[in-house]
Amino acid sequence: MVECLKEENIIEKGGAEIVYHESMSNGVDVAIKRLVGRSSGRSDHSFFAEIQTLGRIRHRNIVWLLGFVSNNDTNLLTYEYVLNRSLGELLHGSKGLYLQWETRYRIAVEAAKGLCYLHHDCSPLIIHKDMKSNNILLDSYFEAHVADFGHAKFLQGVRALECLSSIVGSYGYIAPGS
Repeated sequence: MVECLKEENIIEKGGAEIVYHESMSNGVDVAIKRLVGRSSGRSDHSFFAEIQTLGRIRHRNIVWLLGFVSNNDTNLLTYEYVLNRSLGELLHGSKGLYLQWETRYRIAVEAAKGLCYLHHDCSPLIIHKDMKSNNILLDSYFEAHVADFGHAKFLQGVRALECLSSIVGSYGYIAPGS
């Protein structure tokens, strides 16, 4: 797996991670996320949050974690490869792809199904805490897969009810700066 960690295999570069594309010997394509900088090494909270979250759940609209490697020098996470990358990249990236409104609606519903599963069907409940267009990955059929669980929180029992009841917000739209 380490052979694929080359410049020519990079598909995404962020402040704390580099994502590589690799075709495995069995023909399966995978994405390998390498945490860099402060996020490398054994004590990384987001690395273990992803393993703890994605390592035990399976849902059609949540990206699948296939494996991981951790040592004192690096942390690697291996995921299913999602061909069309992120919704954010498609909408705002260099490609600037236009998506039909039906496709946008379907993507929103599928992402909501993934979040609903996390919030209602997991035990303990899982709160994503970093939902944005860059964390919605799209496969070859533009089906949505929620990704990046580095900030996820687990809610159990009374703590879940306390946390959920302490969330405050408004019904409807609030203009920026209001």
